[in-house]
Amino acid sequence: MKNLYFIVFFFHTTICNDSENRLFENLFSSYSKLIRPIKDSNNTIDILFKMKLNQIIDVNEREQIIKVFGWLYHQWHDYRLEWDPKEYGGTEMLHIPGELIWLPDIILYNNAGGTPWVRTITKIDLYYNGTIIWEPPFIYDSVCPINTKWFPYDEQRCGFKFGSWSYSSLEVDIFHPEKQKMVLGYEDYKTVWYIENAIDIDEFQESIEWDVVEITGLKHKVKYPCCEKYWIDITYYINIRRKKLFYTINLMMPCIVLASTSSFVFYIPCESNLKIQYCISIFVSLTIFYLLLVEIIPPTSTYISLIGKYLLFTMFMVAFSIFFTVIVLNIHYRKEQMPTFLRELFINILGKRILIFRVSEEVKLHKKERYSHKLPSLSALRVLEKHFKKSQATKVKYDEKKKNNLMIINKLFEGITKSVIVDEKEPVESEDHLEIVDTSYFDRRLKIIGDNIQFIAKSLRQARKIEEIGEDWRFVAMVIDRILLAVFFIIILIATLIACFSAPSLRDHREPLNNPFTSMYTKYQE
Repeated sequence: MKNLYFIVFFFHTTICNDSENRLFENLFSSYSKLIRPIKDSNNTIDILFKMKLNQIIDVNEREQIIKVFGWLYHQWHDYRLEWDPKEYGGTEMLHIPGELIWLPDIILYNNAGGTPWVRTITKIDLYYNGTIIWEPPFIYDSVCPINTKWFPYDEQRCGFKFGSWSYSSLEVDIFHPEKQKMVLGYEDYKTVWYIENAIDIDEFQESIEWDVVEITGLKHKVKYPCCEKYWIDITYYINIRRKKLFYTINLMMPCIVLASTSSFVFYIPCESNLKIQYCISIFVSLTIFYLLLVEIIPPTSTYISLIGKYLLFTMFMVAFSIFFTVIVLNIHYRKEQMPTFLRELFINILGKRILIFRVSEEVKLHKKERYSHKLPSLSALRVLEKHFKKSQATKVKYDEKKKNNLMIINKLFEGITKSVIVDEKEPVESEDHLEIVDTSYFDRRLKIIGDNIQFIAKSLRQARKIEEIGEDWRFVAMVIDRILLAVFFIIILIATLIACFSAPSLRDHREPLNNPFTSMYTKYQE
């Protein structure tokens, strides 16, 4: 029984192979692949053409090239390759090498690298009615003008322009299998048709960086300046939207953190001497970050990217913070007398408005020490002043007493000799003189001490006054710091919100046009 099955199978296979061989020999015995498959040379051969996208391999923003992989669907009719299946054992379709038949020379016009033709000539499907279907794979590098205005929240529109390189519209006409709608009527140089569902994405594999949000196609019938004939092309447009997570975490968040920390320089105390160093560190970090960004985005002068604008804004804010920090430090270390209007403005008005106050108890104690309390040095000075007055009064009293005594002695002892008067007078003068001398020496010493104490008290008053002036300037510097902190924080917050929500793609809620089977598989894996 097994042998019988084997004999039947072998006999059937032999008959089929013999039929296909005979059919192949009959079809290609006089076939020429150099001639268009038309009966009349004035006729046009119609080509059904469609792009099937499988994968977006890469989008090189710097080189402005998109690299894709997929298949190109071709379908046309060749009257020379028709047969009756009944005459060839019911054979209705053959797989024939593409090199044996005429192929349309449809190429990628905006090719950016490699050959614009199909690199791999695969086999074709030939049907008995002369219909030919050819789906060669392709990997194309296409020119894609990159608009970096909203980078990294950008949306790009890349085009793939396909057309015949050798045949004009009078020889080869290209159609899309889907419905075409004319959007621009016949003119002297151009006619345009709009194509719905232009690209087949049934086999599309979701990209890790881009979402395909829209696919359109346009058929053009164009007359170029070089030629009198019209030429047909079909241009497919792919709108791709960049996925936000990667660049938000690795690009935007560091920029936002650097921008926000630049305002905290005004919260650092001036006494720490780290304000300028802090600003310079942020400025250097932003400069390095900006150089890294330049390596990513294309060197175009048409637009400044969103992240570039934000980094540039942050660098200007850091530069302004350095400028204002220098001014604040200059105010902090001033020693001259403060103008009245500045004192009134910053201490009594702005300080209270931003809720910065001097501690009232310290101020009262400070004033009480200045005007009410008697300092020990001042008390000693007043004691010395009283003693000086008493010493001077005592000296005057001794002088008057001496004078009166001399007058009485002169009246009583007018007859006594001068020597006696002198003898009686010397002890009295010696005693008074010693007392006066002792008193004068003590007074001079106390006067020197009093002068020193007065100098010390004056120096204390001057130091207290200078300290008070310095405290006023330091308070003004602190008020300016707090005002600048609030102003810079508000400006940076507004700029950050604008940078994060101004991009149109952030308000684009269209679902990506991914392969439904791939999406289901991804969800199943999650």
